Order: sequence, then structure tokens, then C-alpha cells
Amino acid sequence: MNLGLDMSLKLQQKLSFQMIQSLKLLQINTLQLEQLLKTELEMNPVLEASDEIEAETEEAPEPEQEQQEDPKDEVDEDLKASEDDIDWEEYLEEGFDLGYSYNEERDPNEERYEPATVYQEMLEEHLTKQLAEKKIPEKLLLMIRFLIGSLDADGYLRIDIQAIADFTQVSVYDVEEALHIVQTMDPPGVGSRNLRECMMLQLRARGQHEGLAMRIIDETWDLFERMKIPELSRKYGVEPRQIQEAIEVLKTLNPKPGAQYAADKSSTIIPDLIVEKIDGKYIVMLNDRSIPSLHISNAYAKLLKKGSSAKGDVKKYIREKFNGATWLIRSIEQRKNTMLRVMYAIIERQQDFFEKGPPNINPLKLQDIADMIDMHISTVSRVTSNKYVQTRHGIFELKYFFTEAISQQTGSGAADVSTERIKNRIKEMIEHENTSEPLSDQKIAEQLKKEGMAVARRTVAKYREHLKLLPARLRLKYV
Repeated sequence: MNLGLDMSLKLQQKLSFQMIQSLKLLQINTLQLEQLLKTELEMNPVLEASDEIEAETEEAPEPEQEQQEDPKDEVDEDLKASEDDIDWEEYLEEGFDLGYSYNEERDPNEERYEPATVYQEMLEEHLTKQLAEKKIPEKLLLMIRFLIGSLDADGYLRIDIQAIADFTQVSVYDVEEALHIVQTMDPPGVGSRNLRECMMLQLRARGQHEGLAMRIIDETWDLFERMKIPELSRKYGVEPRQIQEAIEVLKTLNPKPGAQYAADKSSTIIPDLIVEKIDGKYIVMLNDRSIPSLHISNAYAKLLKKGSSAKGDVKKYIREKFNGATWLIRSIEQRKNTMLRVMYAIIERQQDFFEKGPPNINPLKLQDIADMIDMHISTVSRVTSNKYVQTRHGIFELKYFFTEAISQQTGSGAADVSTERIKNRIKEMIEHENTSEPLSDQKIAEQLKKEGMAVARRTVAKYREHLKLLPARLRLKYV
């Protein structure tokens, strides 16, 4: 056995409160960002909002010049810099002024209207409030906050545990420990990774973890999915009636525990992005006219310059506020750039949609976009969450462009057809059917097969229900 001293250099990412805040900015929409910035402007005296087209004569140095970016990291390396690394006295002595105009143009005479919104507690806010009631170590608390911010609108964690561990540079055990705490929170079922786990968590919360219902979904999920009541009856040695009673219990569970905290879809939707075709090229613009332009207050900047008569404790306070302001400004810039990159990548993969409209949407996964722009899937998930884009075909949620694929066998080989395209075709067929002889699910399946989209009758029925369309017998109209 050889003993020796081995030295190695490696870059390790540490999850900090500032990084959590920066990632949170990616997830919020334009209206939420506007409200957040108004709050920050009230709380941080160093920050100022300006309506001037040209904010400052001097320009702040680009963040990339301050710290080299690691191409393997999807989080801006600037957001990892220690606050204590910034010497504000030297920085301001050079004549720089941190300014950031979020809008490229702003008409000072433009009329502005204050958006009136009805307060509704969101899932992330509901879960974060519960953390205040628990005594949790700081490291674990940061991971829990990260997981909460990664949940989708239904309350599910769709990102692989190993991917999260790799991204945050912690062990899988640490991620699982944090997830376990999330899964004990209200509403029951939140933090689940699939429907099966969601139902099991809700049964445990009800104290029904030892009943027949739990055994069915824990041990024979495949039989339950296909509603094989006779087989389940034989498997557990009980009457079919008892299996049906257990299934009735399962029907009372909520398959989407986070949906009750989702934003009200009936309210007016303000698109976060706008896509227009100009001179044959698609151009993406942020719909950010209502977002205030931010810059650092010159008055406070002077207090940090060398020779200032400000007391030490005053300078310390101002430095803290400067750090917070800088993090916010950089995070907003990062948010803007990331949103544009994601949207341009979506356009590249969904050319058929943007040219011809919704019936021509292609299969697409979050991971596909993440690979295209060399970012982590969790970043893409945050960017596409709760945001909308305005196109010439209408306003669509960004999640709309991500759809599963159904493999089809064609004359030239295998091909994938998006489930959204199949749904659109089903909707189109029903809208144009003869209402005196409405199409049955079987006839729709046969027509889809002729068009090269072979799906089973039960799949047609499932998609029809997703579209909230009635079965044929209820669509029948007598002339």
C-alpha cells in the first residue's frame, strides 16, 4: 500500500441565499417581477428607479469581466461571488456607477396604468410560510427552498433527484432528506414525483397507510391503472365489492395537490414575451414596458468614496444595501438573457408551429432545450413556468410547447408525433362533425390511423376528456 499526498483543484458550487433568490427571479412572471421590484425599491434606499431613456453617462463594467464563467454551470458565475469580495470604495473611486435600464426605450409621456390584481396565495408562498414553524439547519433549509422553487404548478417535483444533487453539488441523501420534509407539508401529496407517490403520501396523511387502498397502489399499481378488479380481487383474496370500495377511497384523493394555489387562469393574461416575424426572421422581445429601470443612487455612492465623512457603521450599512442592489440588478439581467435564449431555442425546435399554427406542434422535452443552450433542466423549467408568449397565432403558455411524443410507424420508418398535435386534430374533427351523427371515439381513432397517427380508442377517449369534450352520445343533436 502506497501512502502519498495528492493535491487537486476543483470548482464546487455552493447553494447560497442569493442564488436561491436569483433562481426565484427566473420563475416569476412579468407582473410578479414588477411587484417585487417595487418592494425592493421601498426597502433598499440605494436602489432608484429612473424613467430616463439614458440612465447614466458612465457604464458599469460587464459582469463577465469580474469573474470568469464556468461553461458547465447554468447559474451565472457572478451570482457566486462573495459579497465581501467587492471593494466599493475603490470601485466607486474609478467613476463607475451601477446602472441598469431594463427597458431599451421608454416614452416619458406614455400613459401608465396600475394593474389591479386580486391577492391569491401561491404554492411557493404557502410552503415557505410553513418553514418558519420548523427548526431546520441552514444548509438543509436552503435545499428545501430550492426544491420548493422547483415544483410545478400541480405541486410535483419533475426533476430527477440525481440531477438536482449534481447541480447543487450535494449528496443524493441530502436532497432526499430535504424532499422528505417537503413531502410532510401541506397540502398532502406536495413534492411527489409521480401520481402513485402522490396518492401514497395522501393516504399516509390520512392515517390510512395500512389499508387495502394503500396496498393496491403500493403493490399492484399496474393492475389498478387498468382497473383489473377481478384480478385484484383474486390477488388479495377479497370480494370484488371490497376492491371497488378501496378504489372509491382512492378517487377521493387529489391528483394535483398544488393546483388550488395556481394563478386564476380566468384573469387577463399579460404575455411576458412577444414573438414577431420581421424580414423573414423571428424576433423575440420582452414585454417589459411596465418594469421600472433600476440604478444605484449617486447620493449613496458618494458616501462610499474615499474621503467621505460618513461614519464606519453608516458605510457598513450602505455596503450591505449595495451588495443587495448589485445582486438584484445582475439577477434581472441574467433573467432577461436566459428567457431570450430559451425562447429562441423553442422557436428553432417549433418552426412548424410558428409558421403554420397549433396543429403543427412537434414533440419537445425540457431536456432538449437545456441541451441546446447548455443549461440545466431546472433552469429551463423555471423559465417556462407561469409565463406566456404572444405569437401571431395567439397567446400561449411556454409549457404548451413541451409535449410528449407518440412513436408512429410510417412507410419511411419510425416517426414521432406530438400528443398535442393529436389532441388538436381530435378537437378539429369534433368541431366539424355532423352533429346528427357525431363521431365515436372508435371512428376518430380509425380516421387518425388513416392520417398516420395510430392511437387506440381508449387513448382518443383520454385526450377527448383532457379537451373537455363530451362523448358522442352527449354531442348528438336532433334536427
